[in-house]
Amino acid sequence: MHWSTESLRKLDRLHPALVGVLERALGYNLMDMTIIETVRSKEKQDEYYRTGKSRVRWPYGKHNVTATKPLSRAVDVAPYIAGKGLSWDSRHCLFMAGMILAAAKEEGVPVRWGGNWDMDGEPVTDQDFQDLVHFELREV
Repeated sequence: MHWSTESLRKLDRLHPALVGVLERALGYNLMDMTIIETVRSKEKQDEYYRTGKSRVRWPYGKHNVTATKPLSRAVDVAPYIAGKGLSWDSRHCLFMAGMILAAAKEEGVPVRWGGNWDMDGEPVTDQDFQDLVHFELREV
């Protein structure tokens, strides 16, 4: 499995620690993935806030880059199922999340997942805002 040209272009604007996590996860060869978004413009961030797809406005999102933070600290990744293309099926997203979170642990990179925002060990069922394809660097 390998990244598409478009995914590689997006990975070029992502923090190297997250790139390493995604490379390791893809290297498991269990499921193909595609990069949906790394850097998010002010217009898109504010649109996502207005439509409820994000809980933060520009410039507070981890997808937002500034002069002092030139790389995205968040990534949206979707499962890519052979023969079917992108999948938003929660079962595929949960499997992919397990791969990415395992890779983050192996890499020693603190990652927060949009399916378990509080990272309390109870994914999906204890929160009202689900973003199963979102992964970001956690401040430690």
